[in-house]
Amino acid sequence: MKKLLSLLFMVVCLITFTSCGGSEVDNRPTFTVGMECGYAPFNWTESVKTDTNYPIDGTSLYAEGYDVQIAKKIAENMGCRLVVKAIEWDGLINALEAGQIDAIIAGMSDTEERRLSVDFTAPYYRSTHVLVMNKDSKYVNGKTLDDFAGANVQGQLETLYDSLIDQLTGVNHMTPLSSVPEIITSIKSGRTDITILEEPVAKGLIETNPDLTYIKLEKGFNVSEEDVCVAIAIAKGNSDLNDKVSQVLASITEAERNQLMNEAIAKNAE
Repeated sequence: MKKLLSLLFMVVCLITFTSCGGSEVDNRPTFTVGMECGYAPFNWTESVKTDTNYPIDGTSLYAEGYDVQIAKKIAENMGCRLVVKAIEWDGLINALEAGQIDAIIAGMSDTEERRLSVDFTAPYYRSTHVLVMNKDSKYVNGKTLDDFAGANVQGQLETLYDSLIDQLTGVNHMTPLSSVPEIITSIKSGRTDITILEEPVAKGLIETNPDLTYIKLEKGFNVSEEDVCVAIAIAKGNSDLNDKVSQVLASITEAERNQLMNEAIAKNAE
C-alpha cells in the first residue's frame, strides 16, 4: 500500500510540474532571425544571461543589441517564438535564400544589388556614415572627401562601407575584411588608418575603445536615402511576412527607435 501511495504521489508531482511549465513545449510558430552577433550596437554576443539579451540558437551564449530588441518586438507582435541564429555577414543572404532563417535583422542596407536576391521591409533605422580612426591619427582633422590622401582605408566585406571608400580622394583602398572587430584590430595595430561605419556603430566602438575617435565630414558621402537606412531582409516573394514585419515596424515610433539605440550603445559600454 505504501509503495502504491508513493507511486501515485510521484505521478501527481510529475503532472503538476508539467502543467506549471517545467516541461512545457512552446508550440508557437517560430520567427528565425539571422545576425552576426558581432556588430555592436546593432548586435553583439554576451556570455551571461540578462533581462534584455536573448539566447543564440545552438549555443550557451546570448545576443544583445538594437537588432535583438527589434526582433523581440516583431516576434511578440506576431505571436511567434523568436529564434536568433549567429551567422557570418557574408553568409546571411545565403542562409535566407536557403530557408535557414526567416529574416535578416543585422543593420543591413537596402541596396539595389541585394534586392536582386532578397526583398526588404521599410527601414527600421536611419544613420550617418562617419570615419573611424585612432585619436592620434594624422587624419583626425580631415573635413572633406579630399583630406585623406595617402591613408590606408579598409572596409567590411560586401558592405556599403567598403564601396564608399572610393569617394575618398587619393586613398589606398585596402582589401576588405569580413568583420568590424578585425578592422578595428588592424587600425589599432597601425596597419589601417581609417574605416567607414555608421555613427551608432562608431559611438559604440569608442565607448569600449577610448583610444579611437570618429569624424563627420562637413560635406558627407554621396549616398542615397536607401544607403543611410537599414532594413530587414525577407526571402524573395514572401510578401505575407514582409507585410506583417513592416506593420510592426510602423508601430515603433522614431522616439522609441532612438531610445532603443541609445540603450544599446550604453549596454555595450558596460
